[in-house]
Amino acid sequence: MIYLLPTDTCYWIACPIHDIKSYDWIYKIKKRNLDKPLAILVPDFKWLEENTDLNKEQITFLKEYSRPFTVLTDSDSLKIWINYIDEDNNEFINRDIYDCFAFRIVNNDTQKRLIKENWPMFLTSANLSNKPEIYKSKEVEEEFAYYLKREKLSFVWKNTWNLPENWTSDIFEFVWDSLELEYLRKN
Repeated sequence: MIYLLPTDTCYWIACPIHDIKSYDWIYKIKKRNLDKPLAILVPDFKWLEENTDLNKEQITFLKEYSRPFTVLTDSDSLKIWINYIDEDNNEFINRDIYDCFAFRIVNNDTQKRLIKENWPMFLTSANLSNKPEIYKSKEVEEEFAYYLKREKLSFVWKNTWNLPENWTSDIFEFVWDSLELEYLRKN
């Protein structure tokens, strides 16, 4: 199943990490280039500490980071997973692009509920590629109406919630084991 959901920035589209077919559909629905990886939503900092190359000092830094963020790092367990082939011989269509992974931490009750059921999850902004992010639930519903009607997507929190516009996450990675950051995007 593919989900539309609010985050601390804009609306996102997501699927469980084990759902290869939905992963492929996200690329088709968004008209996203296959050379652009998806981020991964994880339940908490403990998950990052146990499953990535981040050290304790870096995890503490992230816990205190004041803005929404996406952190890039390596994960041996996810490198194994991205090479998974299911019982029907389905595989991730662009698995070779994942040199490292972009992680987001859950930040609201809707995400916490979803992550309990589907953990972890691939996700990306809920907009067509090269179009602006969407901050209003009604606009998300209109943009993806075709897929919602055909039950290809599930709108997790369908209401009149509008998110603050132009509130994007900082995207960065740590330089080696230090706390020095290399930003790919800083707001």
